[in-house]
Amino acid sequence: MNEQGRGRDDDRSAVDAISASIKAGNVAAAISQCRQRLAVEPKNAAIWGLLGSALAASGDINEAGKSLARAIASDPAEPAYHVQMGELYARLDRASDAAACFERALTLVPEHLPALHGRANALWAQGNLLAARQTYQQILALRGDDAFAERNLRLINGRLVERWHFPMVSDGPRNAHYEQALCAAITADSVVLDIGAGTGLLSMMAARAGARHVIACEGNPAMAELAREIIAHNGLADKITVLAKSSFQIEPQADFPAGLRPNLIVAEIFDATVIGEGALASFAHARSHLALEGARIIPARARLHGVLIESDMLWREGAADHASGFDLRMLNQYRPDCVGVEGHGFQGVALSDDFAIFDFDFTRDTATSPTHNTLEIEITRAGVCHGVAYWMRLQLDDERDLDNRPDLGDGVSDAYCAHWHQMVRLLVPAIPVQPGMRIRIQAQHNLHSVALSVFDPVTGLPGG
Repeated sequence: MNEQGRGRDDDRSAVDAISASIKAGNVAAAISQCRQRLAVEPKNAAIWGLLGSALAASGDINEAGKSLARAIASDPAEPAYHVQMGELYARLDRASDAAACFERALTLVPEHLPALHGRANALWAQGNLLAARQTYQQILALRGDDAFAERNLRLINGRLVERWHFPMVSDGPRNAHYEQALCAAITADSVVLDIGAGTGLLSMMAARAGARHVIACEGNPAMAELAREIIAHNGLADKITVLAKSSFQIEPQADFPAGLRPNLIVAEIFDATVIGEGALASFAHARSHLALEGARIIPARARLHGVLIESDMLWREGAADHASGFDLRMLNQYRPDCVGVEGHGFQGVALSDDFAIFDFDFTRDTATSPTHNTLEIEITRAGVCHGVAYWMRLQLDDERDLDNRPDLGDGVSDAYCAHWHQMVRLLVPAIPVQPGMRIRIQAQHNLHSVALSVFDPVTGLPGG
């Protein structure tokens, strides 16, 4: 063996020995080995890279960065050093600097898996979930058994498509009532605009009911892409146009199929307060800017309902008192305004009759809808009032409605939608009440959200 070959063997042996020390957790030994070797070979890129790894493992990020910079200077064409530097930046929450390192590595080797992982993680940290998703898909195309890419892809998909889509599309009463309302309204001349189309389920119902054409708009790009795939899979791509944009971004002349304007608007863009997802503004804009005059609206109207409840369990979901002999009430300055409750998990006792808080008419100008309401609610049962539970009832048309009134011991209606959660406005402190007492509630909304003020029946002061 010549001297050059013997040198390469010695170099590989040193690299293997140092790598083994790092892998075994003997970081101090690895650092010492690297420095001994570098005293002899100060331009050995592989040893500088290993020193960077060992220093990073020891927690000395600054010195690790200096060592990796020396590795890159000695061998700028080695992608692994750029990846290591990117990983250091990522540990320092410097996502843009990390991303630049990973891109340099990928310029050298476009299918370098560690660099692709780094790119995906950096994009995720920067909030660019769609690009991160595409990168994880690229990794899985290269290596189908990459468990971390598969896991992270699932996590990102869960961020891009909210979990509530699953119970929503599986909600039988909701689906049946919406489809019945669409079938009753649609004719061969109907052009339907589906606002916030999600998976495209309502759009496909409208197409199946015989609409001339359906325009589905969805502001979430990942959801819009999925809707196109689902619609095509169900053989309705020629009947439905999917727009990957909010209804407020639609330009009718540019975005609608030639010669078509909607004469029917359908949407399911509601939260437990009816208007929290922008329903009022969305319907008003669609009526005035997108649809033909007199367009049919499904649902036509909605009512926000409430009831005073006793529920110590729900109260403790969002309020604090004493624990283990210590007073923790100061925590209540950070309490949530409301707590959400899944219908099947609702546990509470009604202390009053149901009452209407606001009525919303989606077929009319929002200026005609009152934004304030003062209520005097009579207590019908002794107990401790922990809050106001509220829910909604949608009137799809003159014959069909849906609601999510919780079961307060008297069951739920045939039109109950399980996927809509109820909300509870907590009272801190809770209020002891007796039958015949009256509690004043001042309700107001600003077209986007609802606020309730509840007054103590004894002091007359607003409660927490």
